[in-house]
Amino acid sequence: MSVQRPLLSMRPLALLLLLFCTAFSVQAQRYKYKARYDSLDTRHDLTRPLIERYFITANHGAACFNLGLKEQIRVNAKEELALAEQLGIDTLLSTASNHVGDALNGSAEAALQLKYFYQGLDYAQRSGNANFIGTAQKQIATVYKTLGDLPRALGLLKLALSNVTSDYQINRTCCHLSDCYRLMGQPDSALYWAQRSNIITDPGSDPYAYARSYYVLGAAYAAKQERELADVHFARAIEVADSFHVMIPLYGSLLGRGQMELEAGDLAAAIADGRRAMRVSSEGGNLEGQVGASDLLRRAYKAMGHADSAYHYFELRVMYADSLINATNLNKLQNMALAQELKEQEDAKLKSEEVAARSRNIQFGIIALIVITLGIFLLVFSRTAVVGAKAIKNLSLIALLLFFEFINLLLHPFLDRITNHSPILMLLCMAAIAGLLIPLHHRMEKLITNMLVSKNNRVRLEAARRPPPALPNRTSNGHWP
Repeated sequence: MSVQRPLLSMRPLALLLLLFCTAFSVQAQRYKYKARYDSLDTRHDLTRPLIERYFITANHGAACFNLGLKEQIRVNAKEELALAEQLGIDTLLSTASNHVGDALNGSAEAALQLKYFYQGLDYAQRSGNANFIGTAQKQIATVYKTLGDLPRALGLLKLALSNVTSDYQINRTCCHLSDCYRLMGQPDSALYWAQRSNIITDPGSDPYAYARSYYVLGAAYAAKQERELADVHFARAIEVADSFHVMIPLYGSLLGRGQMELEAGDLAAAIADGRRAMRVSSEGGNLEGQVGASDLLRRAYKAMGHADSAYHYFELRVMYADSLINATNLNKLQNMALAQELKEQEDAKLKSEEVAARSRNIQFGIIALIVITLGIFLLVFSRTAVVGAKAIKNLSLIALLLFFEFINLLLHPFLDRITNHSPILMLLCMAAIAGLLIPLHHRMEKLITNMLVSKNNRVRLEAARRPPPALPNRTSNGHWP
């Protein structure tokens, strides 16, 4: 019974903890990832719960990605990561790290992207959630795909596909697999994975996934020279992407269909799609789309024999290509600024953690010193205990080491600053402190030992003066009563 009572008394506490965790889990499940532009700026409303602000921010970032708003994507990703760090939930930290990696787009930023994608993978593995692990692996694969290392990208994508469980991520992983095989000149494999990506049945639930799936299907059929099937899927991708303002699949499908029409000799249709792709790319500020559209129109007008129009679009292509180079350089600077801000946030976080850890260590040192000191004085001033000088010597040595460590914790930031992080100067300062403490320790040890010897002599003398206890009397027959 005595063992069970503590366990019974802990049941209410365990039940309360379980209810708290369940309530937090239910609250977190109320919020879902879905692209939604936060035009009312509710993500900055501090009166809302922190987890609600996180999901509003994450969904706003997804909407910015669909619209191709690169600068807003960068700012939003930084804010999302800060919110995830405040919440301290591994799955949210993993997602936020991946979004920061996405914001650092461009092959020139591959190293920075990999840093945050691998950080996302670490958080995902810590959480033990297979879907988040697969998502991070997929993100890493996209970097190698951008760099042109397609075999390595394929290996990572297939590993990711064995882990991801949500339709959201299965769609994106299969789309990347289809792109890789198409770029490697394997249209049959590209079509197989494009068909596997087509698992989103409701365009409104995930417009980007739905439109992109039809885009990669159209691209795969175009690579197989099956124009009618390619035209059907490109048309569906254009329809959905245009309705939901999803930029990347929209101009990609227009350019893909226009290229196919140009190769088939349908120049009028190629020009129509090229002009529409130019308009869509200009509205979205997408220079890559403008370069592709102007090049498509240049080739179409050249094939038609309209040299003036072909030269006009050639000049436009050169202008857009130069603008793209300048924008790429500006994008590098913006990415560097974002990376520096994130580094400063990490440094500030580490510094605050070091201060908190030092404060805890100082508190533990004070507690240990008090315990050891009280123990020594209790032994010295106790009226009955007889303790040898050796025990006091060992205890005083422990107290000396604790006190030295305590002084080290207190003075370390100050010494680090005045010595400019010089290990040799810091070592000399700590040696000087030790040189002052050791003689003090010897004097205290001698004083305590003398007090202990006099106390032990007094205890033994009192014990010797005490009369022995009286023995009981025997009975007449010689036996004890």
